[in-house]
Amino acid sequence: MQPNIDSLFGDPVESINDDGDKVGPLDSADIPPHHDDPAYGLQWTRDDSSFPVRPEWTVEPTVDSIILTLQKFVDPDKEYIVQHYWNGLYSKIYRVSYDGIRLILKVSLPVCPKSMTESEVATLRWIDENTRLPVPKVRHYDSSRNNPIGFEWVLMDRIDGSPLSQCWESITQGAKERIVKQIAEYAAISFTRQFKGIGNIYPSESHQSDLQPRWTKYRLRLISAELRLRLDEATDEDHRKTISSMLNLVDRLRELEDKFFTAPRPSNDSAQPVYEDESTDEEDIETIDKSNKPYEPTMLWHDDISLDNILVDENGILMGIIGWSCVSCLPIYEACQFPAFLHQSWDRPLEPLTPYSVTRAHLNINEEVRSYGIKLRQHHLTLLRQVFIGEMMQKCQEWVDVFYNQKHRRDYEAAVQNCDNEFAYKIVEEWVGAAEERSDSDKPLWSLHVRLMR
Repeated sequence: MQPNIDSLFGDPVESINDDGDKVGPLDSADIPPHHDDPAYGLQWTRDDSSFPVRPEWTVEPTVDSIILTLQKFVDPDKEYIVQHYWNGLYSKIYRVSYDGIRLILKVSLPVCPKSMTESEVATLRWIDENTRLPVPKVRHYDSSRNNPIGFEWVLMDRIDGSPLSQCWESITQGAKERIVKQIAEYAAISFTRQFKGIGNIYPSESHQSDLQPRWTKYRLRLISAELRLRLDEATDEDHRKTISSMLNLVDRLRELEDKFFTAPRPSNDSAQPVYEDESTDEEDIETIDKSNKPYEPTMLWHDDISLDNILVDENGILMGIIGWSCVSCLPIYEACQFPAFLHQSWDRPLEPLTPYSVTRAHLNINEEVRSYGIKLRQHHLTLLRQVFIGEMMQKCQEWVDVFYNQKHRRDYEAAVQNCDNEFAYKIVEEWVGAAEERSDSDKPLWSLHVRLMR
């Protein structure tokens, strides 16, 4: 019988055949030796036309190494079936089964060694213990690289279902409303069980959660330092001009911060906003003392509850929310917003008129039909946004108050997050210019974070 020759698993192996059946014993000599180099298997690349770098795998996990790892950490006497399922930017996903149990194995690149894996585990546990939102249950994990795979991994229950993005048209509006209400319940619970400080949470047996004071100028210094490095490396004149514009934008955002965040008086209340110091970009960030900084009230919020991360069954019943690896505690003004799949730059409260070309007499697909489909989805999203706000008003009025009254802070945060984004920085420049010209008596400033949803 021919072995599986999927190149994603490295060299051809004899652990499973094309049908996924185990066909022979494993030979440890076929498993690549583990390397102590923390960057082993990872390289960063940058396209000539793009500023950001992206991670790439230089070593492919093998099926043999995965099975050996499962035998070591789960049960040495089981027969495991392992099949590659999906490649992400930072991880590879494999389907694992044994004794009728169906699981998912996530193998991750060491982009944030130990921290990313342990944070995801702690976050999934917190959601499972504190909310009714269905999420993958973690069975085993290894945040080290001391295993036959040679990478960090998490083994969790497989959630059956399809991404909502693939079945949006076939799911009823009523089913979508039920999903919205379930996510609203999660938002309300998370709001009432706040943390103090921005950052990730970790398993208690691992180390203290990495929650930091709110420190906008600190983050802007990091962005500025990175941009200066890019400027030194850039050879293309257009890129140099763009980076220089971004650096100027960082300086302008620093000057604007006091308009959006009023500096507090000295206080021992850890929930108050923080003072900013006058450190320079060149200062060693690790030497900055944060011990006396008050902490920002935050909540654990999944800021990418997109259609791809919502899994449903054929009837539109919510089966699970996935994509928790980079979820952290955000300031409440940043977290109190619509889930990502309800984002749109403007609402359409009235249902669009059905164009004549959609009727039985004219079933041809054309631009008019496509436009109608877009408008109809905007209308349905508008109705779902209304359901979400209605649920939040019943479950957590304080959330609604933050949502409406602190939009300007979300705009400033959006400006900070996108001031070095080559695709969005010009929109940020436009917003910063409007904010610089605006006085307290002027009409409200247009919303940057809504504009960026387009």
